[in-house]
Amino acid sequence: MAASLFGNALQVDFDSVLAMEHAGMVQMFKNLEETGLKGFLTASDLVYESAVVEFFANAKMLAGTIVSFVANKKVAITKESFIEAFGLQIEGMFGFLGIQKETVDEMRIKFSRTDAPFRTPSKKKQMKMEFRILHDIVAKAPFKDGSFDMVTSEKFDLMVAITVGLKVNWAQVLFQVLLNMVNTPKCQSHGFAIQISVLVQNVVKEDLGELVKLHLQKVWTSKSVQIYIKKKSDVKSTGETSTQQEDTERNNEGNETQSPR
Repeated sequence: MAASLFGNALQVDFDSVLAMEHAGMVQMFKNLEETGLKGFLTASDLVYESAVVEFFANAKMLAGTIVSFVANKKVAITKESFIEAFGLQIEGMFGFLGIQKETVDEMRIKFSRTDAPFRTPSKKKQMKMEFRILHDIVAKAPFKDGSFDMVTSEKFDLMVAITVGLKVNWAQVLFQVLLNMVNTPKCQSHGFAIQISVLVQNVVKEDLGELVKLHLQKVWTSKSVQIYIKKKSDVKSTGETSTQQEDTERNNEGNETQSPR
């Protein structure tokens, strides 16, 4: 259970990545910060793993509030407490179909690592490095639909909104994902385990058991981004022609956060 809850955890050390010399990466992470996601994505390397597992085991919805029991204490998470914990924006778009066609077309060119505009659905390796990482962050938090390797239209639209600085109602977007996690156990693999640990700690304010240190590679830092760039540049230089290599890469997609790429 714990493995599935934490498998998609993915956080960002903003101080580290914003100090990089890679202009494209720095701008991408600045966009994440400016769109209002810094509080939600900021790195935390210690979590109450058993408390998160207990929270989801007992969680249910009551009149729009998520109610659970952790360490023999009632935990109630409202949309308001969720917003306050992570400083989420409460105004802006919730759906992304209204993004102007001219903006989408411009981003198709900007995201692409070739001269041809990026089209969905396509594999993320067809995008520039910084947008592959943005895709991973989007896929691990708000959405996890279909193959992790494929950029769907839904995830692409969200990437566009973040990149061009459109105002997004993150409170509504992310709280809805959390509600889905509570109502549908198979959705509990979304990368919210770290945030749940924070919320439970805020409410319970008592001993929640042992703090577990997350694997450092679940956090985007300057070092892990540089490793990602080098790894993908090396793969590109070989032409990616090996069938065995393609199969291995595809099999590893579900474990992206074990080794950020």
